[in-house]
Amino acid sequence: MRRKYDLRNKRNFIIITILMIAIICIFSLFIRKYKNASKILYKVETGTIIQDVNKNYLNTSEDAELRIRWNDNYYLVYQDKKINLGKKVITYNTITGIIKLYGKFYEINSDGRVITHSAETKLPSAKDSKFFKLDDREYLLVDKAIVSSDRSINASEYLLVELDKLGNAKLSNDTLNLKTVSKTTLVTSNYQFDIANEKLIFNNLEIDLKKIIGSTNEYEDEEDEIIKEDEGSEGQGKGQGGKGTEGNKKEKLDPAKIEEIRNKAKSTSIIRIVPGLRQIDVDYVIYDPYNEYTSVEARVTKKGGIDVVPLPKNDTHIVINNLAANTTYKVEFIYTTVDEETGKVENHYIDDPMNITTKMPSFDIGIYKYSSTNKELTYKVTLPSDYKVNEVNVSLDFKHRIYNDDGDFTLESGHETSKITINTSDNIVYGYIDLSEYNIDRENSLRLTITSVKGSEGSLNINKSYSFKFAR
Repeated sequence: MRRKYDLRNKRNFIIITILMIAIICIFSLFIRKYKNASKILYKVETGTIIQDVNKNYLNTSEDAELRIRWNDNYYLVYQDKKINLGKKVITYNTITGIIKLYGKFYEINSDGRVITHSAETKLPSAKDSKFFKLDDREYLLVDKAIVSSDRSINASEYLLVELDKLGNAKLSNDTLNLKTVSKTTLVTSNYQFDIANEKLIFNNLEIDLKKIIGSTNEYEDEEDEIIKEDEGSEGQGKGQGGKGTEGNKKEKLDPAKIEEIRNKAKSTSIIRIVPGLRQIDVDYVIYDPYNEYTSVEARVTKKGGIDVVPLPKNDTHIVINNLAANTTYKVEFIYTTVDEETGKVENHYIDDPMNITTKMPSFDIGIYKYSSTNKELTYKVTLPSDYKVNEVNVSLDFKHRIYNDDGDFTLESGHETSKITINTSDNIVYGYIDLSEYNIDRENSLRLTITSVKGSEGSLNINKSYSFKFAR
């Protein structure tokens, strides 16, 4: 008995020892993974669109950091906050157009090959059409133009597609958020994506996306039965001589229609226009496989004439420079072709002519101090760093008391102007207004206004106001 007892104790001791070793190994691996994860750091630049774990979009107004936890979740360190982003992260930089992927993504190529990406994947721009599977019923489309077959959906750069189990899908990016309730096919310059059926089509190659890491999609195409009965066989049922013909009718997109949409998605189009202070940024896409366009250009109507800015075919972004602030310009986007038979040059509008207004420079005005002794008001003006001026014109509107011989008074409107001549590089300048002739009523508001500025670009009306009262 004692021998059996000793053997049992020895066996238990061995089991306990093995378990302890296993626990130590697991704990050591955990510590190692935690230390390795804490070293991973990615920079997120200003102007980046990013989505948190709850599918809310955030646009960073300053640089941030992207870190990864030991459980493979990414989180954003931004403005003293740690924001959970989940295990897969998509970022889009609105300034550079660069798209970055963090985590595991499955890229499906036009030949059906699947490439697995992990850690950080950088896509220089949406010029190269790409398709990714993220997870069960989750996909990412990247292309300059992404449209639905009925043209009701029009997106650019990238589009996140998330299906429910019934085949409905949420489509979203930083400017679009909607849900499909009917069968939808998305068309890009390189492929078609039948969302509900999870089919990806490159030319004649159809890829069943359900077979890539699996799918819990339960959607099935509805079938319309068409029963044709033979004439004179009324009342005859199945199994008799008058058996009807049964067939399945599935709705299919007209190939000609798909090709038309595809060509439109490929063709030259203006994707986005962003006016700046003295420039206009234009994102565009040109598809000219047979080199039919002799030129593609933007024509900008100015006071002195028309400026012509070329749109290079091998690029997707231009900047129209040498513009004035807060000015409206007529901009036309045109490509030209030559008739092979007549040699006639023909102009074609890419889009309707547009009136685009550049931004107003940012000025601020406020009170610096008021001397009750000599009744002199000192105000300060904050100048924009990106707009050079040499003169600022300011006005002050107020109410003041006019007394009669009996000591009674009436309130009348007063108006004074002031001018600051700027000969410094400082972005804050000061001006003065003499109010010694007036009896200012402390109960009424005064209003300072930057009426206009002058600079190398001429005069510019500002009308930036600041209202205040004197302290008692």
